[in-house]
Amino acid sequence: MQSAHDRRVPLFRPDLGADELDVLRDVFASGWVGLGPKTAEFELALAAYQQRHHGVATNSATAALHLALKVLDLPPGSRVLVPTITFVSTPHAVEYNQLELEFVDVNETDLCIDVADFESRIDDRARAVIPVHMGGQPCAMDAICRIAAQHGVTVIEDVANAQGGQWQGRPLGSWGEIGVFSFEAKKNMTTGDGGMLVFDDARWNDALRRLRWCGIDRDTWKRFANRGESASWYYEVDSLGFKYNMNDIAAAIGLCQLRKLDAVNAKKRERIARYLDALEGVGDLVLPPHDLAHGGYWLFIVHTDHRDALIDHLAQRGVTCGVHFMPAHLHPYYRKRHPGVCLPVAERVWKRIVSLPLFASLTDEEQDHVVESICNFFAEAKR
Repeated sequence: MQSAHDRRVPLFRPDLGADELDVLRDVFASGWVGLGPKTAEFELALAAYQQRHHGVATNSATAALHLALKVLDLPPGSRVLVPTITFVSTPHAVEYNQLELEFVDVNETDLCIDVADFESRIDDRARAVIPVHMGGQPCAMDAICRIAAQHGVTVIEDVANAQGGQWQGRPLGSWGEIGVFSFEAKKNMTTGDGGMLVFDDARWNDALRRLRWCGIDRDTWKRFANRGESASWYYEVDSLGFKYNMNDIAAAIGLCQLRKLDAVNAKKRERIARYLDALEGVGDLVLPPHDLAHGGYWLFIVHTDHRDALIDHLAQRGVTCGVHFMPAHLHPYYRKRHPGVCLPVAERVWKRIVSLPLFASLTDEEQDHVVESICNFFAEAKR
């Protein structure tokens, strides 16, 4: 019989199975596995789900963030405001575009961008803001969009952590001028890796498609789908683009995952409800706020002054935890690029945060083992 110490509970487990294998067989049988009809279908499906007019699929959310700023064609010296607690892809996108990066502090409870700090940092060079729905916690998008509109600041929503979530009845990703999604291996829906931009402005549609395909004016599928076209081989390059396209293998998985998304998120909210009930009042844990009706949560993050010791204790019992994230401005690269940045809330709170296992297939037994291990840690700490 397996002992408690022999159990293994991962931090994440993707929800992949027979359905994804079936759609992959169809793609393989079609003979077209690159950028093609499945990618186009996935773009239309996700855009419709997000209540947007257009979707452009990429090979990662990092690429999508890069292109989101690129397509704005901001003048040199433009400032882009980014919360410091996020994966480094968010500030990296600003650096890729050679724009001026301004880090913003976060709220202590939900780790999302502090709206007051954001507003205080807007000046006449501020041109864009990238709020991050951290771990699936929704940012206060009504306030952010109102402030941004008053100052002519474009809003790019980073929805990498929050697929399927809502704010005030609207999908996350539908508030800003552009929404950016991640389908990396651990996210609410996955294609192994991948990303997408969703938006309404038709002027960006063709430009983004060229940018994600090396600046080529007609991608391979467009040139060869119509076999009767005599000049199907011909294309032109009119801009310096990037090799950022999604392929039909990933897109087919994405279509399957999108059909499951609401069910996956509902299961994760059930797991969160169990955590909230079981961990209330345990040790010094501070539990996060959650919308158990509409949330699209990637992470379940708790706060404790005993973070590192708790992580070690859980690891000894086969429970994997994570820290999401060290503030980006504290990484060596950004310390050199932006010396003297002081964001007191982020610098204090990140030392207390720990992400517990959360995924749709997390069983009662696995979750009970996580909870019992946490309770055991705090019980031992009292002795």
